[in-house]
Amino acid sequence: MTSLFIIITSLLRTRKPISTVRRFTKYKLPLPKTLHLTLENSFIQGRDIFIIGDVHGCLDELEELLELAKLEIKDKKMLPIFVGDLANKGPRNLMTIRKVRQMDALCVRGNHEEAIIQHYLNLQNDFNYVIPEVFKWITELDTDDINYLLELPYTISIPSRNILIVHAGLVPGIPVHQQNLDNFIHIRNLYQDNDGNLLASELPFQGEAWASLWSGPEHVYFGHDASRKLQQHPYATGLDTGCLYGNMLSGIFINSKKMLQVKAKKVYSEPKGFKTPK
Repeated sequence: MTSLFIIITSLLRTRKPISTVRRFTKYKLPLPKTLHLTLENSFIQGRDIFIIGDVHGCLDELEELLELAKLEIKDKKMLPIFVGDLANKGPRNLMTIRKVRQMDALCVRGNHEEAIIQHYLNLQNDFNYVIPEVFKWITELDTDDINYLLELPYTISIPSRNILIVHAGLVPGIPVHQQNLDNFIHIRNLYQDNDGNLLASELPFQGEAWASLWSGPEHVYFGHDASRKLQQHPYATGLDTGCLYGNMLSGIFINSKKMLQVKAKKVYSEPKGFKTPK
């Protein structure tokens, strides 16, 4: 970890890109009109920003969390922002997407949004396409639903709060607009190759957690990494606390740093290598 930290410190001084920029992700999907959304104070209008972790179709828990949030701020207005992975694998996927669509809320694109779009477009192009079982529900999506998912940005930045919201993370030393788009939706760790280059990895056991090595300047709020549950680092906060897997759905208010959590009503899915609560 020490050697990785030295490399990152050097990169932050030079601010030079260390990898070839890809303007597409591995699914080669259509890009949103706005890849990186910036929120100015004129848009926020004094609303209390509440960032919510991966929902994965756990609509009952989301509604409970939103009610707790309303009670917390009382008469103030709230701006919910989701870190992606709104749906898939959970109990009420379609209704979760539609709930968020109808809210005065924002969301970034996650890897499950990309997978949903991929299978949906494959089916549109080939009526004989076989949808994996876990994605069968996407046949109920309408045009408005899929257009909503297609236009989700990869990042949301709020300069006045010095924060950045992304689904998975990013590589230190590379400006946001020069990151490979895959970093935003898939990264978990950072590691060195044989030439000493710093690379992103989707694998949780290859290298170190990217968030533990991120030193700003923005504070990054992200999801995606449920196996590590709540992550609280000096410049990064991971909000995927595994509601889908029977743990918690989490949200945090930016102004007060107040964390709210709702216990999952049941274990909806149990992936390999993830220990569910007893």
